[in-house]
Amino acid sequence: MKILGFDLGDGESSVTLLDENSTVEPRVLPLCGRASLLSAVGQKDGKIVIGEAASVLSGALDAKVRFKSRYLTDPQAAADVRMFAQGVMTELLSQEPGLMAEVSRTVVGCPAGWGDGRREQYAALLESAGFPNVHVVPEPRAAFLYARHARGLRIDPELMSQSAMVIDIGSSTTDFAYIVDGHQQDLALFGDTNLGGGVLDEMILERALSASADGQEMMRVFKESPAWKSYCELEVRRIKENYFLDEEKWKDKALTRPLVICYDKTLMLDISLNGQAMEEVIHAPSAVLGGRSFVSCLNDALKAAQKVSRDCPPKVVILTGGASRMTFFREACKAAFPQSLVVLCPEPECSIARGLSYAGRVDVHLQVFRQEVASLAHGERLASAVNASAHELYAPMAHALFSAARKSALEAVALWRCGKIKTIDALDDRVKEKMEKAFSSDELAARIEGELRVWMEELMQTLESELTSLCVRCGVPPEHMSLSGAKLDAGLSGVRLSLLDAMGMDILSGLMGVVLAVVGASVCGGGGLALVGTGPVGMAAGAVAGVLLAVVGKGSMEKTLRRANIPVILRQVVTDTAVKHGLSRQREEIERAVIKALADPQNGFSARLYESLANTLGTQMERMARNAEMSICA
Repeated sequence: MKILGFDLGDGESSVTLLDENSTVEPRVLPLCGRASLLSAVGQKDGKIVIGEAASVLSGALDAKVRFKSRYLTDPQAAADVRMFAQGVMTELLSQEPGLMAEVSRTVVGCPAGWGDGRREQYAALLESAGFPNVHVVPEPRAAFLYARHARGLRIDPELMSQSAMVIDIGSSTTDFAYIVDGHQQDLALFGDTNLGGGVLDEMILERALSASADGQEMMRVFKESPAWKSYCELEVRRIKENYFLDEEKWKDKALTRPLVICYDKTLMLDISLNGQAMEEVIHAPSAVLGGRSFVSCLNDALKAAQKVSRDCPPKVVILTGGASRMTFFREACKAAFPQSLVVLCPEPECSIARGLSYAGRVDVHLQVFRQEVASLAHGERLASAVNASAHELYAPMAHALFSAARKSALEAVALWRCGKIKTIDALDDRVKEKMEKAFSSDELAARIEGELRVWMEELMQTLESELTSLCVRCGVPPEHMSLSGAKLDAGLSGVRLSLLDAMGMDILSGLMGVVLAVVGASVCGGGGLALVGTGPVGMAAGAVAGVLLAVVGKGSMEKTLRRANIPVILRQVVTDTAVKHGLSRQREEIERAVIKALADPQNGFSARLYESLANTLGTQMERMARNAEMSICA
């Protein structure tokens, strides 16, 4: 599929076409036989006409110009924009009838100062004119992408990857984009929505009207027939552009052109420009600029750009937009950034349209990249990979948990044996407390780290093969998304803790219950009927148990014994060896029970393991992806 870049400018417009997967630069689609077209629209013989044909001299009715600059303030401007876009669509289809069937996305530019709401309205407006799947992109961003990808500029990629300032001056606005490490910075898109070359057109026309004997009559005609005003504005624009194409030639010699207005009578208007006249124009106060001069507003905009970039001044400053050919503008930019390489786009009238095509491809790749990384990090593919390999963790987890539980039990029994724990019921509580602490300890996590590392490496290989394929498709160096080596080490501790979290209290509580039963049986002599042992201590313990049995009966004797503060001398019958033997006899059964619990879908170990990995490994992958996106954006 193809991406259409539509630079609908206030003064000129151009369209480019780019194949999503091609390395060929965007192709300029001619409009009315020109690479760039005057942004003018009218009607003739009931049909929409655009460009040069939208002139009162060509018989066009209701000719309109500079409608984009009026879009934010004049309700009628939206209709003019739509009509012009329809005219462009008709012209494109007359050249390539099947074009729109190949276009998957249309990318249209807008000034940096337009907010999201205005962009959405603008996109809907262009879609209503027939353009498919419209996305609106700030024009400075498009200019940066053009400068980054265009072969003709030959800017050192190293400079572009460090810091850059794009200054786009068109007919209605001057916009800035500040980029560091391939990313737009906070407040990176800014500018003056009133400062454009069209302001100079108005001032040149006003100057000519003031000097003309027919000036007052012409202003009356302009009010009654806006088409004649549009004609004069276009002619002034042409004269201004010719002047700036060869300023040295016209520095002392005047560039003049007489205009004839035929309305209710014939009127004459002479347009004349030379170096002195242009100096007067750019330094004169303008009502459009709030009584300030063009130069003073430009200098203020450049000061704002200096302030934004003061911590990391741009290595390269890229100038684009039709008005960037003005010498005084280029000199002001060089003075504002004396240490920067200042580059003028060779075809500023088409650079935004080309950059919009690049922006469309970048955004397609970004969308695919982000969606698939999210799917790998938090979606079904990670869940499937975890479910397929989780069983490899069951045995080492069960073994490590049993060892931690046995150690906790032995430590608690030792405290009970020396009298620091009063009753067997209290002993149960202490065993449980120690086990809970052991299960969340670094010691247990370190014990399973070897098995976890092997398991993680196999999981990473599965995921990394998919990431490598994704990187190739989206233009990201695969090493930027490598999950092995140092990146795995950096995230292992988080994954290790998440693995323990994934055990869940249902599994851990079941393990605790089995261990507590074994400890209780060992302490109470197997059936809870007597403290069985040899020698005097064992005999004394047996006598005590016999008295209890005779007094309270077998059913109550165990409860009484568990609550009793048994003399320390009698507790000596319960040795570490007895407890160890009791646990060892049950070890295989306990570990099998743990493995069964881990494998039981109702206990949710795999689901919790996936969730934990999504919060650790997934976060790590997304952090890597944000850094890798620079390769796409740049």
